[in-house]
Amino acid sequence: MTTQPAQGDTAERTLEAGPGVDPGFAAAFDPFADDVLADPYPAWARIREAGPAVHLPRHDVWAIGRYADVREALRDHETFSSVGGIGLRPIADPVEAGLPSSIDPPDLERYRRLMGAQLGPRHLPKLGDMIRVRAEDLVADLLTRGTFDAVADWGRTFPVDVLGDLVGLPVQGREPLPRWAAAVFDNFGPDNERSAAAQPLLADLITYVSEVVTRENLDPDGMGAKVFEAADRGEVNEVEAMSVIMTFLVSGMGTASDALAQMLVLLAEHPDQWKALRENPALIPGVFEEVLRYDAPVQAFFRTVVRDADVGGVPVPAGSRAMLLFGSANRDGRKWADPDRFDVGRNPVDHLAFGSGAHNCPGQALARLEAKTLLNAFVRKVERIELAGEPVRRLGQVSRSWESAPIRVVPV
Repeated sequence: MTTQPAQGDTAERTLEAGPGVDPGFAAAFDPFADDVLADPYPAWARIREAGPAVHLPRHDVWAIGRYADVREALRDHETFSSVGGIGLRPIADPVEAGLPSSIDPPDLERYRRLMGAQLGPRHLPKLGDMIRVRAEDLVADLLTRGTFDAVADWGRTFPVDVLGDLVGLPVQGREPLPRWAAAVFDNFGPDNERSAAAQPLLADLITYVSEVVTRENLDPDGMGAKVFEAADRGEVNEVEAMSVIMTFLVSGMGTASDALAQMLVLLAEHPDQWKALRENPALIPGVFEEVLRYDAPVQAFFRTVVRDADVGGVPVPAGSRAMLLFGSANRDGRKWADPDRFDVGRNPVDHLAFGSGAHNCPGQALARLEAKTLLNAFVRKVERIELAGEPVRRLGQVSRSWESAPIRVVPV
């Protein structure tokens, strides 16, 4: 694998290459420490300064943080393989675990075709009216209330309602899905207190899926029923069909919920950007892209290095685990001008928050449609967005989200 020029001839030299980088930084650094999870971007900057690929002995993983290198690794599944899992700890059977994201081409293709048939961009226009009506209703309700929580009342409400109905889930019992999705992502980290705390939630998710997400309970016109129909046609088997539905639930209700809440918090924290958006609503399509670039809801996924790799001149041996830092790549000054500034006029459509290559997020078109529709309703009716209290960060192993974020809105 060849990417941008290395700052040194060996991995050891790259650790000393960046200005102000402590040579002992990599040896002591823990990407799962509380202070890093609370604000990872100073640490990611040090990773980028230290080199194209930096070995972190604490977890025996190679951190890759520069945009060009992360993007190339995502597109090179023959070297950086998802087989066995995209978490730090490999798993034996990703399909049984409901994770087709942990399968590479060509086996991945039948899953992608099935998911694309339900969530691909060409199938979404017919959903626009339904999503628009729901967005208008939600915004009207929040304006009446004046103060609400960006997480509970916005981020975790809209995707659950929209995707829940699209999949055909019963209305009762779907509310915990974003929390269960967050537990899936926490299980992608090391074996620690967070992964242990995720286990009861994962058990609840498995119980919900086995008891509720069944042929008998799903709306016959929903996406879930269509996935089972594909199984009846022999396109996938029953276990594979369920893993596709699990992907809908985890990705569609986890990362989308986090990103929508973050969007509102960022606009509240940057009143100049909200003012610019209200003055020029044509910027709306790019706002969600900038939110995803600025603070990616998933900061990192992992790969297995199946053959000796060269990352910007740094040799990464076969058998290693690689930590692909989406959050770092999206703040790389080699790619973005003034990367630590939130700018609604940027429209960074080539960010890596949705991945790249074969494993790009299958639900990204729906997430974009949800965000764009909500913003359209908000811009027309909201004069000012403010924080009504201090947001509380949820520390996730690989994800960025808020536990709560009080918001106050002033109508036009």
